[in-house]
Amino acid sequence: MIEQSLGPLATGLGLGLLHALDPDHLLAVANLDDPRAGRRARLQLCGRWALGHGAVLLAIGALVLLAGMAVPIELSGRAERLVGLVLIGLGLATLWTLAAGEPPVQVHHHGQTGTHAHLLGLPAHHGRRALLVGMLHGTAGSAVLLALAPLALAASPWLGMAYLLAFGVGVMAAMLVAGGLFGAGLRRLRRHVAAFTGVRALLALAAMAMGVGLAGG
Repeated sequence: MIEQSLGPLATGLGLGLLHALDPDHLLAVANLDDPRAGRRARLQLCGRWALGHGAVLLAIGALVLLAGMAVPIELSGRAERLVGLVLIGLGLATLWTLAAGEPPVQVHHHGQTGTHAHLLGLPAHHGRRALLVGMLHGTAGSAVLLALAPLALAASPWLGMAYLLAFGVGVMAAMLVAGGLFGAGLRRLRRHVAAFTGVRALLALAAMAMGVGLAGG
């Protein structure tokens, strides 16, 4: 029984590692990121995106496997089109920032619980945006199909849920590694202003181009 369970779990973990590196995921996180953020803040942002992604997949899996409900076919398609619109918005926001200059940083106080900084004009807890975008990605297109297709072959509903959990762990691990590497690269590139600006503009344009494709699909 244990040997039979290890196969689906390893498959879920491996597919999650690959799935996190889909271009629309990386472009969304890259354009959500504040290039001036420290390593810890960047990893938290990546973690929140992955948490949102995994939470939605677990919720869908519970509805299908444990409650016996059918997920509407149109759900993933509509979510994918919405992902496209979000990518366009994120790209435009990055280009606007590049054109207008980096907004100032404001210190935000939580009384006795602590203090942190955030970009002036943006919500103090803008990490929630990463969580919401991750949830949207978890609902959209290939995420649902890739995660839920093998569930019909699961020996039990609980093994199917364990598969989804392993998939989410893989997504989390890969996104944290990708975010850390991306942040390290940006920190080095920041010394060269023109190249730094050019890379961010290219990422914004790529997000917008992919967004147009998804929204119009």
